Amino acid sequence: MKRMFSSVCVLGWFMVALSAHAWMDDWAPAFNCTPAEAEKLSAANVSNFVSKVRFEDMDSYWQYCEGYKIDLNGDGIKDFVYILPWMGCGLAACGYDAHFRVSAGANGWADTVIEGYNISKDDLVNVAGKTYFRHSHFCGNLEKSAHNHWIYQVFSFDKNGTMICSNSDFGKLFPAVTIYYINPKFKQIELTSGDRKKIEEWSKASIRHGREGGE
Repeated sequence: MKRMFSSVCVLGWFMVALSAHAWMDDWAPAFNCTPAEAEKLSAANVSNFVSKVRFEDMDSYWQYCEGYKIDLNGDGIKDFVYILPWMGCGLAACGYDAHFRVSAGANGWADTVIEGYNISKDDLVNVAGKTYFRHSHFCGNLEKSAHNHWIYQVFSFDKNGTMICSNSDFGKLFPAVTIYYINPKFKQIELTSGDRKKIEEWSKASIRHGREGGE
């Protein structure tokens, strides 16, 4: 009975996540990019990493996680990306943590974790030879818009392995913010200086430095 209940919960989570992913793609702004080349890590590698940073039942949880090797900061060294789902209900079923381990020159490796919604390999993209990470997040009221919103931004990594917000690389396109409509559509809302500051604070709050759960 316990195993059956667990299977039903996982199936429910999977269906909600699939439908929500489609919604968020429909809400997203047009962004001219191509998929970045990433090598999928072995199941053993992913399982080993997950066992050190999370405490769920490893017999099942790690199977919903992903891992990739990719040069994120352009120094010719393959970095590591691990994508771990929250496994919640409703919108939380679409929540993920992305763990980045990026080469940092003489400093070895820099570890960064960022939370977001429907993070996947597709969010690792290439623009003019540079690798970026597309990021979507959910937020509440803004100064001129008393609604729920999706916020879309772009991040990259420097030679020290530090995650930096790269919105300015794309002019006024990012941060792209749209209302969470019943019928998905993207329509950029007007952002006040206060809104931009709030979005910046939310972004910083979603980023944690250092690997969580152990070495």
